[in-house]
Amino acid sequence: MIDFRAVRLRSNPHFGLVPFDRLPAAELDTFRSLSEDPTCFGILVPPEGSVLPVKSVSRDAALLFMSLREPACLPNLLEQLFGADAGERMRQLVLDGVFEVEQSGQFVSGAGALAVLGDRHDGASGASQRSLSEEAIAYAAAFELLPAQELATRLYCFNTAPGRPELHRRFRNDDRLLSFLLKDDAIVRLLRSRWRREIVGDSWLGWHGGDSVEPAAYKLYVSPALQDLPRTFEAAIDAFAKTQCAGFKVGRGAFGLLRPDKLVAYFSGLDSLQRAAELIHRSAGDARAQGVPFTAPIDSDALLSWGMDPPRFEQVLQAQQLQSWRQWLTGRIAVYLLAARQAGGDVHSFVRNRVQLDGVDPRSWTPNLAIWRGPVGTQQEAS
Repeated sequence: MIDFRAVRLRSNPHFGLVPFDRLPAAELDTFRSLSEDPTCFGILVPPEGSVLPVKSVSRDAALLFMSLREPACLPNLLEQLFGADAGERMRQLVLDGVFEVEQSGQFVSGAGALAVLGDRHDGASGASQRSLSEEAIAYAAAFELLPAQELATRLYCFNTAPGRPELHRRFRNDDRLLSFLLKDDAIVRLLRSRWRREIVGDSWLGWHGGDSVEPAAYKLYVSPALQDLPRTFEAAIDAFAKTQCAGFKVGRGAFGLLRPDKLVAYFSGLDSLQRAAELIHRSAGDARAQGVPFTAPIDSDALLSWGMDPPRFEQVLQAQQLQSWRQWLTGRIAVYLLAARQAGGDVHSFVRNRVQLDGVDPRSWTPNLAIWRGPVGTQQEAS
């Protein structure tokens, strides 16, 4: 792996560094929450035609950007600004195209810099290549003209089961949905005694239990095929009642039941989530699985998996603070995919290496809990 203290670096001359106090009033309103952060300096505007988003930058990163307008080797400044994290911070900034590293007399960044930075996932296992998440990335990469937002939607919806008109008629209201899901009278009584029903947006029918204010950031995904959903749903209710489940939701209508993440439960602790998964697997482990891309597997059949909603970062736009685990992840993957294609690099290698720097293991899609458990992160990206 490259030692950034021993190579020449430069700021990408195609990026523009703009302090917050020099933004037009209309643009400043967009970045108001960021401009009020004393550690934030301004924004980096990518070159015209780039798929990369506008990035907010800290004062330290801005100082480095200005110091490297001319190529230089600055080991002392890197250590002063980033300390022991200098290598990881610079790797991320080079892959994002903000800085360029010298290679054979030329300066490279983005996907073109993987050869000099080192591919941490070269020779990934065949199992990873065949996973739903890898298939989703390959599927999205086949669309050559779609913008990042539409690619993110396709990544998010990947592995949704095909629908039929009769299914939409069958599940056209919540009463029909509940009649399909609930057969056991004892489970119906348990559900009514332990949980309060609510509509969550337009897409979910949810149940909330208890008045705990502790954040329930851990998410258990239960993904049976539609025909096995009723018995799996009843097994899940029983499991949720025996564990510290803060609430759960099931997709409404035919589309909600055909999506891979059709049943999602929330927990404040990973131990409780794992206990609930064990109980569900014990009762309904032979159910046919659909599988949820970009989630961390619990069992070998993809019936059960988990994720963790992003922490509330200070240095992101307000809209980005409302994203779920898979929205957050697929949005990033879409940008990385387009950036790799634009640079002519290997899409899968670039996505795997860049996602790891976001604190996610790209082989298991597991969040790095050391990073994600904190109440406030240090992400500095705005789009």
